Amino acid sequence: MPTYDITIKKILIAIDGSKPSLDASEQAISLAAKYEAELIAVHVVSPDVRHGYLEDVITPGLPASLKEVVVLAMEKGQKYLDDVKQNASENKVEVRTEVLIGGSSVVKEIVEYAEEHQIDLIVIGTRGISGIKKMLLGSTASGVLSYAQCPVLIVK
Repeated sequence: MPTYDITIKKILIAIDGSKPSLDASEQAISLAAKYEAELIAVHVVSPDVRHGYLEDVITPGLPASLKEVVVLAMEKGQKYLDDVKQNASENKVEVRTEVLIGGSSVVKEIVEYAEEHQIDLIVIGTRGISGIKKMLLGSTASGVLSYAQCPVLIVK
């Protein structure tokens, strides 16, 4: 059986604030330390930006402007990334963070970012904030796995 020598210099971790994505960040930090790789953590603001970012999602009687909702989503995403950055720092790993605005899909943003930045490995959690526990693999993880040009590590 052939062996493959994989060079890992750049690792991308996709963070949405869910437990699986934070668990995946632990693995990404560990791998970055082991391979002395550059670690980049991204949070993609979903194109359906209103879902999950308003304080009162049950009774959306007081509409917020889309710009305010996007700003809220970006701030929330940056908080998730700051948590990852803190954890990485505690493990002596530097991490660069970016909040991206999803155009057509979160999957497309992650895959295109990986291609544009010549990422060697994408690390992602099995399921995200949608929390559909009956699914074996979330739609974002499945999409990234299907379309990414580099290896993808999916963390349970």
